[in-house]
Amino acid sequence: MKKQITQFFLLLLLSLLGRWTSNAYYFGLKSFDDTVRNIKNIEEQLGVYLPIVSFIFDPREHHNVLLKLEEIAEHLGTNRVYHISISPNMYSAKEVAEGAFDEQYLSFFKEIKEKNLKVIFRTMHEMNGGRYPRSSDPENFKKARIHVWNLSRISGLYQGDILFDFSVNHRDMTSKGIPSQTAELIQCKPGSTLEKQDICRIREDYYPGDEYVDLMGFTFYNRGKANSNRLWLTPEEILLDPERKTLERIQAKGKPIIIDEVGTTTVWYEGAYSFEKSREEYLYHSERKELWLNQLQTFISKNPEILAAIYFNVDYTKGLSFKAIGEADRAIADLSVGRVYQGFFNLYQNAEENLNRLLFYFWKNKIITIDNEETIIPENIEKEINLISQLISKRAESQEEKLKWIKKLQSAKFKDIAIIKSLEILEIKYRKEDNKKETGREEHREDNKE
Repeated sequence: MKKQITQFFLLLLLSLLGRWTSNAYYFGLKSFDDTVRNIKNIEEQLGVYLPIVSFIFDPREHHNVLLKLEEIAEHLGTNRVYHISISPNMYSAKEVAEGAFDEQYLSFFKEIKEKNLKVIFRTMHEMNGGRYPRSSDPENFKKARIHVWNLSRISGLYQGDILFDFSVNHRDMTSKGIPSQTAELIQCKPGSTLEKQDICRIREDYYPGDEYVDLMGFTFYNRGKANSNRLWLTPEEILLDPERKTLERIQAKGKPIIIDEVGTTTVWYEGAYSFEKSREEYLYHSERKELWLNQLQTFISKNPEILAAIYFNVDYTKGLSFKAIGEADRAIADLSVGRVYQGFFNLYQNAEENLNRLLFYFWKNKIITIDNEETIIPENIEKEINLISQLISKRAESQEEKLKWIKKLQSAKFKDIAIIKSLEILEIKYRKEDNKKETGREEHREDNKE
C-alpha cells in the first residue's frame, strides 16, 4: 500500500506540474502619491511592467476614490491586480461594525464590479499596531471585518473579483489608553506575562475566521537612522525574531502570504541621531540600501509561500533634503530626485511575470450538482477535481475505498490550495454516494423481510 501511495503522489505531481512552472513571487510598487501618473512614469522611464500596483486611499486625505478607480481602469487596464487599502476614516471598529462607513464601502465595491477590476483588498490594516481607532478592540474588530465582507457579497463581489487581505503590523503593540498616532504603546510578544494578564492584544486575537480571509498580509521596515535612533536589521532578523515569530505565526494560518508594505532606509551609523549625518550617509552610502534590497529578494525567494511583495516606494523627504516626521528615505525608484536603485531591478527581474498563478487565487464560482444538491465550487479547480477523481477511480472501486484514499491524501497535508479544495469536495461527493448506497441496501433488506 505504501508503494501505491507513493506512485499516486508521483502521478498527481506530474499531472499538476503543467499548471504553472514557477514558485517565484510577484513584485509590485505602491504608487508614490497614489496616482496613476506615477506608475505610468515609472513603467515608461524604466522599461518595466508591474503586475501588481498598490494604492492607499485614506479618506483622511480626501481621496476621490471612485474617480481614482476610473483612472486606474482606463489608463492601467484590467490585466493586472490592484492592491488597494482603504481606511474607515477615524471610525472605531465598533462604529464600522454598526455601519458608520457602509456608504463608502458599498460605493467602492460597486465601482470594482462595474470596472471589472481584480483587487486585493486591505482595510482596517495594522489593527495590532495600536495607532488607529480600530486598534485594541479585537471583538468589535472581528465583527467589523465580517460586516465589510458581507457588504462585498451584497454588492455582487466574490472571490473571482476580490481577495480579502488580513494585514497586520509585524510587531504587536497595544495602546495605553485611547489608540492614536501619538499614544504610548506596549510592546507585546506571544506568551509574555502581559499577554497572560490580558493586557496585550496580539494579531491572532483579531482574526475573524478563515471564511473571511483570503490572504495573510503584514508590513515591516528597516528604519535605520533616517529619522530616529532605531536599529539596522535584515529582513531575516525582523521576520524570524525568536520572540516575535512573525513569519511563523503568519504561516500558521495556512493561507497565501503577501507582504503589504516593506521598505528600507539607506542610513546607518553609530551614535546618536543627527540629520546632517543622515543626509551625508544618504548621499554617499547607497550600497547599504542595495545590500538590504538584495537580502529582501533572497529572503522572499527562500519562502515560496510568500505569494507577493509590495515595496512602499515613498520618500516624503525627497532624498533627505528635509526631515519629515515619521518618514525615511524608503523609495527605490524615485523619479522626483532621479535616484533608482539596482535593487529595484533585482527584485523586479527575479519576480514572476505570468499572472496565471496569482489569478488562480481569484476563483470564479461555479455551481455543480452532487447527488441532486447544488454545490458551489471555484471554477478554476474543476480540472483538478476531475484529475484526482480519475486517479482515485483507477485504484478504488467502492465509495468506502475512495474515501480511504481521500483521507490518505489529506494526511499528506498538501500546500497547494487547489488540491486541498478538490479533496474536500471529493470527500463530500463520495460520502453522499456512499450514504445513498447504504440507504439503498437498508431498503433492500427491509423489502426482503416483507
